[in-house]
Amino acid sequence: MAVSLEITDRSGSREIQLDADSFWIGGPKSGAAVVLDLPGVFGRVLEVARDERGRLRVRAEPGLPFPVRCATGNVGSRFESFLDGDVLNVGPALVKLRHVAEANGEAIQELDPAALTPGPGSPIGAWYQTFMEMADHLEGLKSPDQMVPAAMAAILRATGADRVHVVLDADEGAQSFFLSRPEDKRPFRPSRSLLDQVRETGRVVHVPIAASDPIASTFHSVRSEGISAAVALPVQALGDTLGVLYADCTRDGAVLSAEDLQRMAFCSRMLATALGNRVLVRSLLRRDGTATAAAHWALETASPTCNELVERVKLYAPADYTVLLRGETGVGKEVIARALHDLSRRRKGPFVPVNCAAIPEQLMESMLFGHEKGSFTGAVQNRRGHFEEAHGGTIFLDEIGDMALELQAKILRVLQDRVVMPIGGQRQIRVDVRIVAATHQDLVRMVREGRFRQDLYFRLRELEIQLPPLRERIEDLELLCSRFLAEAAEELGYRDVPGLTSEALFELRQQPWPGNIRELRHVMKGAALRAGGGPIDCAHLDLGRDALLVESAGESSDLRGGADGGDAAVTWKERLERQEKEALQRTLAAASGNLTRAAELFGVPRTTYREKLQRHGLLEG
Repeated sequence: MAVSLEITDRSGSREIQLDADSFWIGGPKSGAAVVLDLPGVFGRVLEVARDERGRLRVRAEPGLPFPVRCATGNVGSRFESFLDGDVLNVGPALVKLRHVAEANGEAIQELDPAALTPGPGSPIGAWYQTFMEMADHLEGLKSPDQMVPAAMAAILRATGADRVHVVLDADEGAQSFFLSRPEDKRPFRPSRSLLDQVRETGRVVHVPIAASDPIASTFHSVRSEGISAAVALPVQALGDTLGVLYADCTRDGAVLSAEDLQRMAFCSRMLATALGNRVLVRSLLRRDGTATAAAHWALETASPTCNELVERVKLYAPADYTVLLRGETGVGKEVIARALHDLSRRRKGPFVPVNCAAIPEQLMESMLFGHEKGSFTGAVQNRRGHFEEAHGGTIFLDEIGDMALELQAKILRVLQDRVVMPIGGQRQIRVDVRIVAATHQDLVRMVREGRFRQDLYFRLRELEIQLPPLRERIEDLELLCSRFLAEAAEELGYRDVPGLTSEALFELRQQPWPGNIRELRHVMKGAALRAGGGPIDCAHLDLGRDALLVESAGESSDLRGGADGGDAAVTWKERLERQEKEALQRTLAAASGNLTRAAELFGVPRTTYREKLQRHGLLEG
């Protein structure tokens, strides 16, 4: 097998040709046929081989400190087919693999380009001709409205797909394109769950047989649309994702094979190149050039209270400093953490969330740092920890205040040295990660009580963002309701997104929301179910209050009509305003008039606390 490799690593760019049925790519001490300059890696990394049909296949060595990626996603430890001419991201190095035609005799024959077209009986003749026609067609088209249908038609001709959907993201809104087989012009419902997964991860999703997939088979859209197989992959150009290409089958027993996936990936690459080569890409890329859909909705706000939050996220995201997110339970700390990742230079790397309160203490160290085979009972194989999985990206440590003191010391070491040591391991593994931590607890008080390390607290608090509760950003309630109702419509299979009546919206605005945005999401999904797809009225809202939740949110008996129940004429909003004023007076007195300390006790930034004092007449402007 003759293979050409174009390599770019820290030592520069070079081209190598090998004539072998299989070979290894590795570090400087690996003895591999192809050596890469990789930081901290000396062993074998990647094996390249040829299958019985002569096609290239690749597999990655297990336990690498970084993922190996190609057009169709991460390369695993088993051999996978590889598109000729594709580029592998091997950590910080790039490797492009191509077949090299072998000469027959001493002279290389010149060929007429027309002779490259397979004959009528060739098994690849149909799709080869289709792709050549698609390439010629795209060359003469000037707009996405022309390019996308050409690509979708090629996919239907060259693969076993029954339907194709393409969505392109633009500043003025998303553009959606549909094409079905046979010529059915009606838009259909793709699996939004698969589309969202591609948007969030930037990776290919392949469901060859939906009925046997334990996750895809549970999606409502898969069941209601009768989807038997599906593929979703990003349309990427100029280092950014322009949209998502989706295709599926609805015939009983129909499947989408690995070859179908490769052909769709090829079409996606051609379409992305056509779009990226034209000035139209400026209207397809987001204005900031980086933000994903998740970052966009997280930073949408109509609330003056949240303006400072949004500006801090945009300011802090490009930096690699550790960020501490503080706020009540349910205010959306993980969503903001994802926005920080999506707006950073690490957006193409993994985002690994870890709930420190949900993992038993005895398993936490193994989950975070990994373990070696045989290091403890039940360790039947090596396991990479979350820090290794997050290499090149961001790790989100939620509820960091619930972490044991012993583990806090090890987290501090990772922050200082950027290395981890698996349980039972003998070597340190260097990791390149950004840490975002979050808590709803008062870490300052925990430090005083000896329940949280002071040095770790200051390490985590290089940058800090305070997230306001929902009751302080009530202007965003309608926007959030619309998003959650759209999610519910997708999950329940509704054709249209249900709306809120003015009475229901008014009732929602009067609630204290002790569970914040998470509680609002649950209320909206329950209301959508009870409304059966129609408009949501007050009767569909389940606003029953758990007394424990009300108490935990700082609500007193007068919030429910006074201690003796005689204050029923006072509105919820007036009661909340009265409560807030009392809390402001108590915190100001407890801090002896020090606004910075009082704002910390109240749980909001100093500027927000000062504005509240002025609004309630407790401080002169």
